[in-house]
Parts: sequence; C-alpha cells; structure tokens
Amino acid sequence: MIILETERLLFRLHEEADLDDYCEMMADPEFRRFSGGKALLREEAEKSLCSILIGQRDWLRPKPMGLFATIFKEESRYIGRCGVYPHRDEANLVISGEGTLGYYLARPYWGRGLATEAGRAFIQYGFGELGLTRLVAGANAQNLASNRVLVKLGFVWIHSGQGGEHSYYDYELRTPSPQTA
Repeated sequence: MIILETERLLFRLHEEADLDDYCEMMADPEFRRFSGGKALLREEAEKSLCSILIGQRDWLRPKPMGLFATIFKEESRYIGRCGVYPHRDEANLVISGEGTLGYYLARPYWGRGLATEAGRAFIQYGFGELGLTRLVAGANAQNLASNRVLVKLGFVWIHSGQGGEHSYYDYELRTPSPQTA
C-alpha cells in the first residue's frame, strides 16, 4: 500500500522484505550516531523491525500518520523511514492538529536531496491531507545536514536542549493563517 510518492521516492508500509536493508542501516554507527545511539546488532534490529510490523497492523483501518518505509525508486530499494507522526506533550498525550516530521535515511543516500524531497512531500501531506496546523521536528545539533534540511523546508528554530550525551535543536512550521496566506 503506497502512502505517498515523489519523483524519486515512494512511501509505503514496512514489509518483511525490508529486513536486510533495515538491519544494514541500523548497524551503521554513523547513521545511529545521529538517530538514536549505538549501532544495533542484527538481532536487535530484527526485533525493532518486528515491532514496527506489529505496530502497523491495525486491521480496522490504515494509519494516516507514522514513519513509513522509504523506497528509492531508481533501485527499488528500502533506504529508510520518513513521515509525520503524532506530536505529544510532556505527559505523552497527543496534541490535536500537530505532527512531528521525521526522516531517517541510510548513509549511502545522504547528500542527494532525498531528505528535502521527503520532507516537502510530508509537509504537504501533513497540512493538506491530514489538516494539521503545526509540524515540529528535531535534529541532533551535530547533524548539520539535517538542520540545513529543516531550515530549507521553512522550519524555524524554537528551542535547544540536551538529551543524554547529545545536544539537539527543535523546530516548528505552522500553516499560514488565511489572512497571511
């Protein structure tokens, strides 16, 4: 089931066939440095993908928000996870009308403009299809490329913080009000 498509990418639900590419991405220490800590062993990555597969099995209806498998069309290859997922407050409650933009791409696909392409698609999807009024995003302060992508997409810095060993920046993007559009 294709959720969204761009010129070079397609976004769909994760599949068991994504396992090898997913595990390779999660085992890359440089990728993990910016997206969650240490590289994962194969067994840990398999459990991670298994929980993603279980989480997306809502037989009653497809979920409109989440991080979707990202496929590089030219190679028909799984290259990461991108999407808009629910934004939560400090009490872990979903904030109505808000989403969080996320893009996590395997290192061989960095520097090609793919995060920007995915971000644009999910901004349009979030504001247009989902009717959101605000998107937030965060990036590791050391991940200069990811921070540049967010600025290029129109996000505005709102906060800096420290999470564990890493500093991060938080950004937001709001829909223009009808009076300013």
